[in-house]
Amino acid sequence: MTSTDSVLEEKLKHWLSKSLGVSISDMSDGMTSVVATDQGSLDEPWLGYSPCPPLRAVRIGNSTVISAREEWIDELSELAGQLHPDILFSTFGAYELARVTLPYGVAVWGPDYYLFGDQRTVSINEDSRVSCAGPADLVDTDYSVFWHCRPSSLAAFAVFDGESLIALATVWDIGDPFFEIGMDVLPGARGKGLGGAVVGAAARWILSQGKLVTASVAPFNSPSLRTLRSVGLRYVFSKMKGVEGPMNLGPQQLG
Repeated sequence: MTSTDSVLEEKLKHWLSKSLGVSISDMSDGMTSVVATDQGSLDEPWLGYSPCPPLRAVRIGNSTVISAREEWIDELSELAGQLHPDILFSTFGAYELARVTLPYGVAVWGPDYYLFGDQRTVSINEDSRVSCAGPADLVDTDYSVFWHCRPSSLAAFAVFDGESLIALATVWDIGDPFFEIGMDVLPGARGKGLGGAVVGAAARWILSQGKLVTASVAPFNSPSLRTLRSVGLRYVFSKMKGVEGPMNLGPQQLG
């Protein structure tokens, strides 16, 4: 089996090429392409971000592309030429990219792994502990605890211990044909398969709506990555993004 799901990868390539303004299929293996973002596309949502981030970087297979503001292209191209894609798509790479963008008030976040699922991959096993939760069921939910979930969601799937919410997955639209899942389990309830139970229920609901299942996770979050893989989601690409606003993290020394 290949390192990524080739069927899902093909489904994503056209959408990624359109959103980044470069043909991923024509990119060279082991090389990083750097392209200027079409300013009009900054108003288009990208993986649920609206407006579109001022810097977008994607690695799919061995192909890597950075789409960014015109004034950054020369510096980013020089940097990309010096760093192997493995290094570029790392914490170190994010700090190096931030050296270019921080003077403009833009921090670089990532990389994050993006996993996807379709009818071929998602587990059909249901768990009787999971219920479909409506707004009334979640009115007292503390989203500072269930912080990967969203209060305004298309659907929610929960596990309760009595009246106490202990596991939750919510679904939101990140742009056709993708619905994304966020999930949290209370610390005292972990290790019982509840994360996989609520994510699996959410994934099956997404497929019933005729959409593709999406979830993202930071590379260091091994428990969540293991959970997503357990219900049949497959890694397809890694992503970094530029973020404007007060939470700018400057380049930091490692070690």
